Amino acid sequence: MASLREKQKAQRRNLIEVAAGELFVEKGFDDTTIEVIAERALVSPATVYNYYGSKGELLLALVARGEVGIKEKLDGFVALADTAKPADLLTDVIMSNVDDTLSALSRELWGHVVAFIATTPDPTVAPKYLDTIVDGLAKAIEKVLAHFVTEGVFKPDTDCHYVAYLFTRIERIHFLTYIYLDDFSRDELRAAIEKDVAFILDGIRVKL
Repeated sequence: MASLREKQKAQRRNLIEVAAGELFVEKGFDDTTIEVIAERALVSPATVYNYYGSKGELLLALVARGEVGIKEKLDGFVALADTAKPADLLTDVIMSNVDDTLSALSRELWGHVVAFIATTPDPTVAPKYLDTIVDGLAKAIEKVLAHFVTEGVFKPDTDCHYVAYLFTRIERIHFLTYIYLDDFSRDELRAAIEKDVAFILDGIRVKL
């Protein structure tokens, strides 16, 4: 059971992240300062720096909030594998993660995330970012793939780990297209992902 101190720290983190998310939307990432975030969150700037170190790290914390849902839904996705078509289910897994991601950060803010990752001089940021956005989704996909292998739908020598991470790279490419092209709709995003998923699965499917 979490101690009172741990609960208070979690509450402060939540207040800071909510305040940051609101202000990044209202003022833009570049024009939002740690001091303004602290003021809205009713904490001191020192507390924000103590928890996150920098505004960029705080932005990555918001990214991480969007990755929680995929871990919580993992068992549900595996249960659906008994009745769902593989391409449909894996597309649903990927799109569920996309929707969770966008619920944490808007399309506009994602543009700031990508810009921050690309321009920061800190060499540890990009690997941390990739671990954050890829790990949960890859594990969910890998588990679903493994279930279909067990059921004889996919070839027994399928490298589920490799294929899962391949899907995460495909998802990122299409997601960035969605972020940068305003006229690229969610339906078009899903259709593009679904097409690539079906193409890859055809190569590992057991032919009857």
